[in-house]
This record gives sequence, structure tokens and C-alpha cells, in this order.
Amino acid sequence: MIAVLDLGSNSFILLVYEKGRTILEKVYEVGLKSFKDDEEAFYAAKSALTRIRNEVKDVEIYAFGTAIFREKPWLFHKLKNHFGFNGKILSEKEEAYLTYMCVDPLRKEDITVFDLGGGSLEIVKKDWFTSLHLGTHVLNSLFDLSLPKAKDFESAVDYVSRQLPDFEKPVGIGGSFVAISALKIGKWDLDLLEGFVLKTEDVQEITRRLREMTFEQVQSLKVIPLGREKTIIAGCVVATVIAKRSNIKVSTKGFRYTLAKMIEGGRMPDSGVPGEI
Repeated sequence: MIAVLDLGSNSFILLVYEKGRTILEKVYEVGLKSFKDDEEAFYAAKSALTRIRNEVKDVEIYAFGTAIFREKPWLFHKLKNHFGFNGKILSEKEEAYLTYMCVDPLRKEDITVFDLGGGSLEIVKKDWFTSLHLGTHVLNSLFDLSLPKAKDFESAVDYVSRQLPDFEKPVGIGGSFVAISALKIGKWDLDLLEGFVLKTEDVQEITRRLREMTFEQVQSLKVIPLGREKTIIAGCVVATVIAKRSNIKVSTKGFRYTLAKMIEGGRMPDSGVPGEI
């Protein structure tokens, strides 16, 4: 049994994995991108990782950092040394292709994977990728997306729309796509949400409902993880742009699944990307 941690700008995601089976998967909202003070960011991350460590005391943990840790590598290494985890900071390319491979491991399909985090939006096809500075915390810093109203919503949609490349058959990975889908079905159930298809009208309906609510009212629904209410409208911005062109197939997976399989097979992504073009 192993534990793989996806350490992102919005949230930390714990995956406990054994012989191809998911034993436990849990999201911890941390919001590191929102901290201006580096020491506050460290203590928030340390607090979340302490809770995680206490949940999986006897399991070997592998931790992988993404956008926020590419910006602040010292923070990752300080946490890694404190807890004694294995792992590394993933490059944009590693994150992109490892994420893509969780939905198309043989890289044969004509799909476009959108991996939306707090610091960046990775867009990946089987032989191409780009990383855009369009994460949910980034959009929150550029536009007034606070609830109720989210008065800059339309401006943010236009901003994102002008930057997205052409794509087909979108697959949405990341907490925002899962959260929007959870709000649609009324509960956070990863088994039900895996493969859920978000239609244009679904995204419009959820966005309209959310813009009439306060952050506290969104929390009171008890559908999405606590803290996600601060970034959900920014996620709706990106989902709106994509869904206008095509329905979005939602995946609850992520690069942690690809890495879990690799680690069980005795491999670590120390250099390059498996099966790289």
C-alpha cells in the first residue's frame, strides 16, 4: 500500500492505492496561492500535511508539487524535509502528460485534457501541451469573482476565451470540474462523478445559482469541500468557455493515479515523461 499526494495551489489530494485499487481518496482545501506571507503558507501546508500523516501513519507517502511549488521550490523542500516524504516538484510537462495518461494511458485517443488548478491551466493532447496562467486563484486576482454577483464574470469569460486554443472532445480534470458536477447532482460522490458529462446548460445553471448566493450559503449546501466556495466561480469561468464549444467529460482522476501505478511498478518520474513523444 502506498500514498500519493498531489500538492496543488488550491488543494492537497491524498490517494491511498494498493494493487490497482483506490483504498482512500480525500481532498484537503489549503489555498496556498491566497497567502501573501510565506511563513503563513508554510504553516497552512504543514497543518494539512500533519492531518494527512496522522490518517495514513503506517503508509509510505510520495508527495508531488505543482504550480505553486514551481514558483516557491523552497516551500516544497522545507515540507518534504520536515515530514520525510519521498517525491519531487513536477515540471509543467511532467504534470501535463502524467495527468493526460490517467485518462488515455496508451495515448491513442483524440481528446483534449483540461487540468485546472489554482495556479495554472494545463491543456494536453496526446502529442502536444500548453500551460496557461489561468488557474482559479489567478483569475480571482485579476477579476472580482466574489459572491454574490461575481460582477466581473463576463469579463473573465472573455479573457479566458481569447487564450484557449482549438480543441476537441474535452475532458475536465481538477477540483473545479468535479465541484460543478457535484453541485449538479447534489452530492460529492467520486464514483458517480467519474465520467459525468457537463453540458452547456448545466454550467450555466450552476453558475446562475451560485451568483445569487453568498460564500456562506454555498458552504451551507455541504456539497463541495470547505474552502472550494472561494474558487468555484473562477472554475465556472473556465468551464463556461469550454462548454460553449463542447460538452465536458469529467474525470475525478489526475496525475496521482499515473504515479501510483508507476511507483507500484518500481518506477519514479525522475527524468522525462514516460512514453514521451
